[in-house]
Amino acid sequence: MNQDRRIRRTQKLLGEALITEALEKGYKNITIQDVTKRADVGYRTYFRHYTGLDELLVSVAQDRLDQFYEILDLPLPGELKEDPVEFFYKVGNTLFQHIAENLDVFRFLLLDDSLHFVLDPLMGRACQKAEILLSELSQENIPAGVAANHIVSSTISLMRWWLENDLGHSPQKMGDIFTDLIIKPTWLVMTLEDQRYG
Repeated sequence: MNQDRRIRRTQKLLGEALITEALEKGYKNITIQDVTKRADVGYRTYFRHYTGLDELLVSVAQDRLDQFYEILDLPLPGELKEDPVEFFYKVGNTLFQHIAENLDVFRFLLLDDSLHFVLDPLMGRACQKAEILLSELSQENIPAGVAANHIVSSTISLMRWWLENDLGHSPQKMGDIFTDLIIKPTWLVMTLEDQRYG
């Protein structure tokens, strides 16, 4: 096993241990020793990778966001379709299916109010990515940054609601709700000519 694979394996073990410990005890109540013991990784080894628990948590959250982008297969700038609603139906279904398959991680990251220091930068990155895609639209009604912030924050709220309500709907139904409630209205407002002053 080469060094890079060993490093990735150790980081993966530590990330999984952090999530398990935090779900059992609450993030504020765990220590680095708790995490290293559960991961079966030496205490000193931990500090070759991270300076503290917050750094490990940010790394876990960034990895999740990167996985999201890979799974969702979002269009590159310049590739946004003429009418992307059908595309976003698929995105929504994939998004909520991924959450269902990784419930522990998302319950931890989205439902613990003490983790804003992690979630806020992730939302910022997601907003930047969405703004780049939306800025391609030929419209002047709603600035792309405003629309991107609305889509990202509304999506996070919808994900939280679903988790708080014990996944009361299927991932496919939640994907449909995501598209009908968030994507379609935003797309409509951004692409129709503003008639209010005409």
